[in-house]
Order: sequence, then C-alpha cells, then structure tokens
Amino acid sequence: MSSLREKEWSISFAGCGFMGIYYVGACSCILERFPHLIRNASKIYGASAGALMAASLVTRVPLEKCCVDLMYMAKEARKHKLGPLHPSYNLLQLVKESLLACLPSDAHLLASGKLCVSLTRVSDGKNVLVSDFESREDLIQALLCSCFVPFYCGVIPPKYRGVHYVDGAVSDNLPRCHQRSTITVSAYAGESDLCPRANTPSLHQVRFNNVSIQVNSENMYRVTSTFFPPQPEAMAEFCHNGWMDALRFLQDNNHINCEPVPRSLKTLSAKPACCDLVVGPLKVLESSEDHWWLNPLVIENLPISLKKALCTACRQVHPGGGLLSHVSVLFRPKMAPSFLRLPSTKSLGPAISLARRVAHWLPDVRRDLTWLYRAAGGFYKRGKGHDEEEEDEGYNQ
Repeated sequence: MSSLREKEWSISFAGCGFMGIYYVGACSCILERFPHLIRNASKIYGASAGALMAASLVTRVPLEKCCVDLMYMAKEARKHKLGPLHPSYNLLQLVKESLLACLPSDAHLLASGKLCVSLTRVSDGKNVLVSDFESREDLIQALLCSCFVPFYCGVIPPKYRGVHYVDGAVSDNLPRCHQRSTITVSAYAGESDLCPRANTPSLHQVRFNNVSIQVNSENMYRVTSTFFPPQPEAMAEFCHNGWMDALRFLQDNNHINCEPVPRSLKTLSAKPACCDLVVGPLKVLESSEDHWWLNPLVIENLPISLKKALCTACRQVHPGGGLLSHVSVLFRPKMAPSFLRLPSTKSLGPAISLARRVAHWLPDVRRDLTWLYRAAGGFYKRGKGHDEEEEDEGYNQ
C-alpha cells in the first residue's frame, strides 16, 4: 500500500452484527495514533453494522457512546433464552433509538458525499449505495434498512424513500473492496487489510459477498457472536483485539513508528484505571484481584473512556463477587408454589411486546401484505420461468 499522503483513499467496513465492538476498538486506536486515516478519507463505505460504524465516524459520534449502546443491545439480547430471536427483543428499534439519541442534528450534512451505505433492494436483489441524504431522518432510515436481516429482524422489510430494502450484506458486504485505493476492514480473519490474524490452522477460505473469511474455530466463534452476543467479557476482549490489530496495521504500513504502546495508555499501578468503585462497606478497590467482573489485562491498551464503558457493562452482569455472593443464591428462601402466585409481568413480557408490534404495524398491514403477496408471486414466476427454460434446454438436447 502506497503512502496515503500521495493519493485519495477510501475505507470500507464489512457487516458483522454484534462483532461491531471489534470496530470500536480498531477505530479508537486509529483515531489516537493516526486520525488522518479516517478524517481525510474521501469515502467511508459500510454495510449493516459496518454502516453504523461508518456513520459514527463521519458524524463524529464519540466511540464510547457506540460502545455503551452496543453493550446495552447485547445485554438486552442475553436476557432471553432465544437471544435476539425472542419476540420481546426488537433489535431494529434499539438501533433506531441509539441513532436518534447520538446523531447530531446536521448528521445528514456531514454524511452526504462521504458516507456510502450499502443496501439490498428487495424487488430485484441488486445492491444500492446511498451517499446523499436529505435529512437526519433520511439518513437514519437508510441505516435501518442496511441493518435489516430478513427473518432475524422481522418479516416485512423497512422502506427507504418508498422502496423496500434489506441488509446491504445480502448483496455486497464490503463495498468497493476491489478498488486498490479502498482500505478494507473486517471483524473476521481473512484477506482484508485490517482484520484479526488466525491463531489456529485454517482448512479453507470462503467469500461471503466480497468478505474473505478463513474457516477455523476462531472465525466460527466470531460468526456465532455476530448474531448471538457472547458474555460482556468476551465482547471486551473483541474490542481490545480490534485495537491491537489496528495498531499492527498502522505499523505494518508505516503510518506510525514501530514503537511500544505508550505508557500513558497502560495501567501504571495495581489499581485498575477503568473505575474507582467502592466494593463493600469502607472497602475501596485496590488491586486487579478485586476486579472480579473483568480482568484488567483484557482491556489494558484501550483508552480510559472505553475501559470505563466496558467495565460498567461487565459489572452490571456480575454485580456481586466472591464465593459468598454466589453461594447465598443457592440458599435463598423459596417462593410460594406457582399455583398460589399471580401471573408475573415478566411472563407477560413477550405477549405485551408482540401486541405492541402488531399495533404499530396495523396502519400499514394492508399495504405490506399486498407487497408481500406480490413479492412472493414474483419469486414464484421467476422460479417457474427458470424451470421451464431448463426443461426446454433438456428437450432440445
């Protein structure tokens, strides 16, 4: 790769679901060590979660905000046995709420001409790159369409400017990756410019809509984590891995000196730098051994803002520490038999959530069902026409 100061370049982020936490770590390293790479890129492309990261970079959303929101979405998904597939979990709604809360009022002005969002048009399956946005709401709707995974997020795909679109990863998961001036970023070990390095033997390599993915146990875990978020400690490690991989990428391409990590980014004492919490009555956190919810070494090179966000997310999952807190749960007094109890609101959660979704959908139900019927008919006709062509070819032979 030639010097970035001598030409224009672009950056392309592949879709990766909850593995987007890897991008948070990678981008934090780049913004710290060589912000020129992101700030002066002519275009920043993205599909699905990659589009969300690209939009955050273009509109200058703080990465710690991205980290907090992503960890919250993952926590909400882990509350249910079916994870994100549970009826009461609405990933697209959480993404929308996050975008509404963090994108600035002039986000569409900052994004137009630089951000390129990958979409898949439902009518013909073609890829569409959107780079001009009329308003902040217009930008948000494009991002929501790019994140809509069919059946994983719902049945009826959202619309952008009156047209149904689904996840951009379905048609092109790494936009403009074939251009030599494009720096490709992926959360999976493969041939992308910035990606994890494989630590286990790779039996084979596959390409998923332009994304190179090595077939090994590590990547299989990453692919699983894409759709079903792992525990927060694992996500924190993914974030740190992104930081380290970005540092290696910058060093390998001579964008920064091959020097050790600055001492200012490391913990200079036994006390973890990510928090200053009171663990018990008059007991202050003094060493990493007391930091039971997250090993400080897992996040040692991340900036303080990300350390605090990840530390808080992990501590929310493990509010108590030590053997006593875990044993006490086993001896907690039993509640009255289930037939003596009133129905709990927790058990009604899925039904209430489903009812809200249906109520929200009712105004558009006729239109959406008509579209769904036509789309199914179109697929059937195309399949039938294809079969007839094969029969004719066989007959002519």
